[in-house]
Amino acid sequence: MLYIPTLISIIEVLLVTLPVLLTVAFVTVAERKTMASMQRRLGPNIVGQLNQIHNIVIKKISVNKTYSNTIFTSKHPTLPRVRKLTLVRSYSIYNKKDIAQLYANRKAPVKPFKGNIIYICDNLVCPVTISEFFKKIKDIGGIYMFTYKHDSNIYYIGRTKNFKIRLNSHMKSDLNDIFHTFVKTVGWENFRFSIIEICHVNLLGEKEDYYLQEYLPILNTIFKSNLGDIFNYDSLYDKLKLMQSKLEIDNKYKGVPVYLYKCVNGQISPNYTNFSSISKLSNHLGVSRATISVYLNTYVPFKDHLFLNNIIKDIAIVEKLVSDSTQGLSLNHNVAVKVWKYYVRKDGIIDITTHESIGEVSKILGGQHTHIKNFHLDKWVKGGFNGHYLFTSELNHKNLELLKDFSLERKSRNINIWAYNGYTLELIKEVFTSAHNAALYFNVDYRSILVHMDTNKPTVKNGKRVFFFSRKLSELDKTGLSEKLKLSSNTFLWVYKKVDEKLVLIKDKKPTYLSRKEACEDIHISKNTIRKYIDNGKSYKGLYFYSSEI
Repeated sequence: MLYIPTLISIIEVLLVTLPVLLTVAFVTVAERKTMASMQRRLGPNIVGQLNQIHNIVIKKISVNKTYSNTIFTSKHPTLPRVRKLTLVRSYSIYNKKDIAQLYANRKAPVKPFKGNIIYICDNLVCPVTISEFFKKIKDIGGIYMFTYKHDSNIYYIGRTKNFKIRLNSHMKSDLNDIFHTFVKTVGWENFRFSIIEICHVNLLGEKEDYYLQEYLPILNTIFKSNLGDIFNYDSLYDKLKLMQSKLEIDNKYKGVPVYLYKCVNGQISPNYTNFSSISKLSNHLGVSRATISVYLNTYVPFKDHLFLNNIIKDIAIVEKLVSDSTQGLSLNHNVAVKVWKYYVRKDGIIDITTHESIGEVSKILGGQHTHIKNFHLDKWVKGGFNGHYLFTSELNHKNLELLKDFSLERKSRNINIWAYNGYTLELIKEVFTSAHNAALYFNVDYRSILVHMDTNKPTVKNGKRVFFFSRKLSELDKTGLSEKLKLSSNTFLWVYKKVDEKLVLIKDKKPTYLSRKEACEDIHISKNTIRKYIDNGKSYKGLYFYSSEI
């Protein structure tokens, strides 16, 4: 029988516990509902009136590469019919915001191009089309134009000495000017390349000026072929000559005062050195006068030096000029690069020499500067350049061993090897077509064969005394080698021990050692000990030493 106080206690517990449990349950349901509403989107499971599917909205997304995704939809939730749909994402060719921005920032009037067009390449993303296009206009230059396919008023005009090279440089450029920024937004597939006029290199500036000022292209930054339009040139020299101020001085080397400033990472030191002429500055820096003349007044630093004809009055303004002038210029190739030259000998020894520049290496090796730079510098090319391997940094011990193996591996596959008996000079085998084949025959490492190649010194391989040569010996060669063998035969050593009262060689090869030094290192005795016991019939620690076979 329950007492009234007990019942009251139970009721109190229930009154507290039940609301808590119910609250937790409803809070959980509310949380799940909230999270589900966040994930709700249009799809085949959401239908409108008359069970019709809502239209699927596909938005084109601007990306750098075209790709496809696969999605599956059903026509009706109760009729699970699956259909494959491919969505192709491409550049936003009708990006009204970007195009509106072009026109909004435009101060000059927009003019459509009405000039003549000689050739047109309509597909700039197909290498085959581009290759076919340039077959008929190979190695020529003139005035060209890039036109946006979806708005003919949007175009860019430039000049070049070689149309093909210029197109490639535009497509690989990482500049952030108006033209290249717009191209990155819409993609090269939405542009066509046109050739407006073919002309001599001396007329390029004049022709470009005409087209720029006549049509005021919307994608060009300026409308005159001057220092601002440095991207229309194919070499750093051309760009600098265009940017350079014209000096009205008869003798440009002797009569031009030059102020030398230090400029590191765009920061200019206020201290300067004054030189009365370019010649004196050239002698001071060890730089050619022509190089100084090219960089003079361009606000482009050369090896962290700035060459000017006037004193800088406002450092901040000049630093801004330096920043603007160097944009898009590849300056590193004008700075001398130290080169380490490695040559691996046949015996595995590596000769290392250093040179101050690629030009110095090209003169020594007799090669072209550009060929060495593009195809051999810092590249593990088999055979190197005339057997030399070139790097812009010093190789560590691990890389030196890799280089040795790399070089010897190549040599081992491209040579014939003749092996001769170390005593009779008879040919052991007609010819080995590679060091690997010879190594398999003697059961040794191929590098140990290359080390002894053409040394005129015998070596013991698999118990045999052998000479290795990269050519077949003539009778005259054998005669000379035989004389050397006779002179060196007194250094051979036969070492015996007694077995059942008979003298037997301690090793199964003749002679036991090719030199007394080898014997000393192997059996740990001194040369004086060998000299004391040789050919006297007495033993030393059970060993008998003889200078000839008995």
